[in-house]
Amino acid sequence: MTYLEAARNLARAGAEAGVPIALVHPEQAVDRAIFGNALAREIQVAGYPAGVELPWVVEELYLYSLGELAERQAGYRYDVRTVEAAADWDTNQHVIADWAANPIIIGADGAIRYARHGRRNWTYALIAPDLPGFFNLLAAWLRYFVVERGGNLFNDSFEIDDPTRNTVRDMIRTATGLDDPHAALALLVGK
Repeated sequence: MTYLEAARNLARAGAEAGVPIALVHPEQAVDRAIFGNALAREIQVAGYPAGVELPWVVEELYLYSLGELAERQAGYRYDVRTVEAAADWDTNQHVIADWAANPIIIGADGAIRYARHGRRNWTYALIAPDLPGFFNLLAAWLRYFVVERGGNLFNDSFEIDDPTRNTVRDMIRTATGLDDPHAALALLVGK
C-alpha cells in the first residue's frame, strides 16, 4: 500500500470511529532527516495527519503533527534541561508519536518501532515495517477497538482473553505484514 492510500485509510477509519483525522499539507519542506527523501516527497504531496489523540486501552496514543516533531524529541533524543544529546538514544531514531510517554519512533531505515521509557537503556521493538504499515495498523485498531468493540477489550474479569488477543494478533499481521506481532500487541493492549 502506498503512503497516500494508508494516510487516507487512517483518515477514513478515524471518521468511522468518530475521531477526526485531518490530513494537512505541510507549509514547509518535510524533514528528510526524519522521513527520508522518498517518503518526505510523498508526505509533501499527500499531507500528514494533524496532531491527533487516538483511543487506546489505557490513556491515548498521541500522533504528533509535522509542526510538533522537533519539540517532541525532547526527553528522548536530547535532555530537556541541558539540551545535550541523550547518550543512550540511537540518533537514527525520531519520535513521531507516544503512548503514556512511551515513544513511537521512525528509524533511518523507515521502520516504525516502540520503546518503553523508564528503563536503563532504550530498546526499540519493531511494530510496523514502514509509515504506511503503521497508519494501516492505527486504522485497523480504530475499526476494531472503537467501532467493533466500543472501546473495550476487557472481559467481565477485567482481563483481555486469549480469543481477543488472537484477533488483535491477526489484525496486526494483516495490517503490517509482520510475522512477529509481539511488540505491536504489547503496544496495543497497553503493556
